Amino acid sequence: MKNMKKILLPLVAAATLLSGGCGKQFDAGNYVKALLDNSYKNDSTAFIEQEVGTKEQAEELYNEGIKNEVDAMLSQASVSESLSEEYTSLMKDIFKNVKYTIGESKKQDNGSYEVEVTYEKMNIFAPAVETYMANLNTYTEEIAAATEDAGEIPSEEEINEKIFVILKDALKQSLDNVTYEPEASITMHVELNGNMYSVNENDLKDMEMALFDIDAFNEALSQ
Repeated sequence: MKNMKKILLPLVAAATLLSGGCGKQFDAGNYVKALLDNSYKNDSTAFIEQEVGTKEQAEELYNEGIKNEVDAMLSQASVSESLSEEYTSLMKDIFKNVKYTIGESKKQDNGSYEVEVTYEKMNIFAPAVETYMANLNTYTEEIAAATEDAGEIPSEEEINEKIFVILKDALKQSLDNVTYEPEASITMHVELNGNMYSVNENDLKDMEMALFDIDAFNEALSQ
């Protein structure tokens, strides 16, 4: 799995491009919801209501986030267009199954806000990695056996495509049987910078790590 980059989820990247105004109608909770919903659920309702951007901009950011994730997972591997499209569809399905609820928003003395978000971590990558490694070993053994028997050996391109099919199928199987950890909470700090609000970047990173068992996948890259 060394030819794949670490997963970098789209929330932080999107948030660096977006900010909320500090007018009377600013709602810190809905601002956080706008970032999460648009990044993962492809739901631009809060995004538009908070005047973070237009529907077209929301769609562009969402699609760009998905593309970046697929590109990172496939790295620079040469896979078929149809397989790349399957990964795109699968990533959308994974993202839309995240579980979170925007809770109470508290304004601080310095004008910033603290927004509580409850979530349930999705156990998607750890079981997928386990299935992937088992099926990859089986495939490797099949190729080794074919080599010993002087059978037909797949080309490098065919082997590469098969490896990513195995990973895709493992992720799909994991999603079909996905489980979640017990509900927990995290505090997001919506900070006032000048006359604009933005979510603390470290909080966004923590949120992304809280929503998924990403470490299981990233640790497997070093194997």
